Amino acid sequence: MYNNEILAAFFASFFTVLIAELGDKTQFITMTLSSRNSPYRVFGAAIAALSVITAMAVLLGSFFSDLIPPGYIALISGFFFILMGFYTLLKKERPPQVKLSGYSIFTQTFSMVFVGEFGDKTQLAAIALTAFYQEPFMVFLGGMAAQIINHGFAAFIGGKYLKRIPDIYLKLITTAVFFLFGMIILWGGKTYFL
Repeated sequence: MYNNEILAAFFASFFTVLIAELGDKTQFITMTLSSRNSPYRVFGAAIAALSVITAMAVLLGSFFSDLIPPGYIALISGFFFILMGFYTLLKKERPPQVKLSGYSIFTQTFSMVFVGEFGDKTQLAAIALTAFYQEPFMVFLGGMAAQIINHGFAAFIGGKYLKRIPDIYLKLITTAVFFLFGMIILWGGKTYFL
């Protein structure tokens, strides 16, 4: 049973971040900056920033899991995912303006991705998943595996293919993933109240 929970934490984090990050502002930043600079430096800086953001999220999620009883964490996390689904569906997002500065491309990418991802839906999802599964390391690994795929795609393949996918499809897929995980978490948390 314990191994199933570890795998569930990894895959829930992986799929949530993988889908939610598609077409996100930080992926757009990575794609834009790598089109004018070394994609290796941009990718490295983006992953460094995302590692810090994700580590902060799992630490905060662990803190909440120690404070709040598991049943309430399941309720809060499940409803949070459903609310994020509605937010994603209703939000009108414009691509951020990427302006080059005098700083190194690593510093610029790191700071732009860090600020862009701070408080973003994927960071909040990592907090909720860590609190629910109580597997911070696996949530971190799952989230970072997804970020590596997404930002690697943006840095090295990027604009050619991502721009071909209509925004409405990305929005609907992301919304469906948030709804799905919200329902899974609520269903898993019902045992605490029965």
